[in-house]
Amino acid sequence: MKFNSKFFLRLALFITLAVLISYTMFQNFAFSNFETRSVEIPAVIEQQPKPSVPDYDSLFSEELDLLQEQIQKKAKRYRINGSVLVAYKDQILYKEDFGYKNPITKAPMQPGLSYQLASVSKQFTAAAILKLHENKVIDIDHPVVSYLPNFKFEDVTVRDLLKHRSGLWNYMYLTEQYWGENIAPNNLEVVDLINSHAPRLNFPSGRYFSYSNTGYVVLGAIVEQMSQRPLGDYLREEFLQPLCLDETFVEKTELNKTSILNGYQPYRHSLINLPAGFHNNALGDKGVYASTHDLFVWFRDLKNGKILSKKSVDLMFGRDEGGKNERYGMGFRIDKDGSEPVIYHNGLWDGFRNGIEYHPKQDLVVIVMTHTQNKRKRYFQNHIVRLSKTLISSAKKRLELEKQEPELIL
Repeated sequence: MKFNSKFFLRLALFITLAVLISYTMFQNFAFSNFETRSVEIPAVIEQQPKPSVPDYDSLFSEELDLLQEQIQKKAKRYRINGSVLVAYKDQILYKEDFGYKNPITKAPMQPGLSYQLASVSKQFTAAAILKLHENKVIDIDHPVVSYLPNFKFEDVTVRDLLKHRSGLWNYMYLTEQYWGENIAPNNLEVVDLINSHAPRLNFPSGRYFSYSNTGYVVLGAIVEQMSQRPLGDYLREEFLQPLCLDETFVEKTELNKTSILNGYQPYRHSLINLPAGFHNNALGDKGVYASTHDLFVWFRDLKNGKILSKKSVDLMFGRDEGGKNERYGMGFRIDKDGSEPVIYHNGLWDGFRNGIEYHPKQDLVVIVMTHTQNKRKRYFQNHIVRLSKTLISSAKKRLELEKQEPELIL
């Protein structure tokens, strides 16, 4: 038989092609059986640019120059020793310190110093109670005796304390009459004084509004009892430290005394340095020290719902439905400027006169702190509010006119 080389070459090529095709088909079949789901390539999502926030300090610069001039003139006329802060839509427009840190030695005022907030402290106490309420540790509509066993007046509720409707006696009178120790009573000891020596309520609880420091001292005792922490520790750990409020303190100590201003009282043609009040061992009605900047940061985050829920903030600002009075929320007083609501609180203690005002319609916050018992602080604060409202209105009108004017083409 004759060998046919062409035939065998073609046969070899055919076999090689057949093997390659078979292997490829096996590979596709094998790997397709291990594939359980299709792999999707995630779509690239374009991030939407955040809306730009106007820089009101720059936009209102013309009006702010005039505001600064007018406030300085009034501060000099009223002999203000203190600090002022004006904020609009959460931006600080104006912040300045006036007068003296020590009006006797004429040491000038320094930025960042802390003032005894006096009754402005009540908002911190109310916030602490509402925080416990949110966490279901307490219920503000339950009687105080639910949280302070053996509390004498069983009909008084936590809400009554918050709203100044408890009818409790002034604890300072009880302390001065019945407390025999050199160190003033703390919050829980004040409760003991009430239980032992208050013969009755001034009126049935819940019936009337009567401003009461005692109620907020008892609230402080509730915080201590239910959290098992001193009120100062609770405020620091729950509020001050998370917000990095390094210029805010509860109680004056050796560690922070250089950061806290002393209070002064006019005497004849000079001033005298006031010693700390005897009742300073009880907290809640007073006792918080803060700079204007720290108080603003606290209030900004409070009103914006970053510290408490909106429901709790509404309670503090008197916005709750069915509130029994329109004069006080919880930790804040309520008033009206014409038809517009005003949420505010003032404080007077140990030579300090302070105030914070919030005008929700304009989103305007004004803080005024003084430490020399200056009775004209109230007029000074009212003047700043009027100037600030005028500034906002004038600046808005100017910016609107500038926006409407066509550009001049030369």
